[in-house]
Amino acid sequence: MSWEEMVPETKPCWCGKGTITYRMQMDDWNRTRNSREINCPVCLEQANRESEERRQREESKKALYEKAKALAENSHLEHWLSRYSGLSKKAAWQLYTSGKGYPSLGTFYKNTKNEGLANYMRRSFLSDFEDALKKMNVIDEEVQELLNERERI
Repeated sequence: MSWEEMVPETKPCWCGKGTITYRMQMDDWNRTRNSREINCPVCLEQANRESEERRQREESKKALYEKAKALAENSHLEHWLSRYSGLSKKAAWQLYTSGKGYPSLGTFYKNTKNEGLANYMRRSFLSDFEDALKKMNVIDEEVQELLNERERI
């Protein structure tokens, strides 16, 4: 099992003082991978700087998301769980899914059998708190501002 290089392509770099070689490789299962080799110190430095800026933006986005998630959890998780306490599994599924979509009733039964209804609903809140807030018709301006700031980055 090896990777075959399909068509290497060498082009002038962004500043025109060197070259960039783009490589596309494919294996026996038609999986592909792409790479580039920058043969110009100026453009290589620029690419590294852009990559670092992109990494820092992603870290900032992740931090804002986690802050919004923690705020939503502290403010709304108990209300979310109270909506489902005392309900049968079928009634909880109907409230959670409106009787359609994912998870199916069978999948819901299976998951709640393994971990219990409260733990399943806690996990569903934490895995997609934005959807949970919508289902509760909650508009939390502080959470929304963090999510909006995240989108602006």
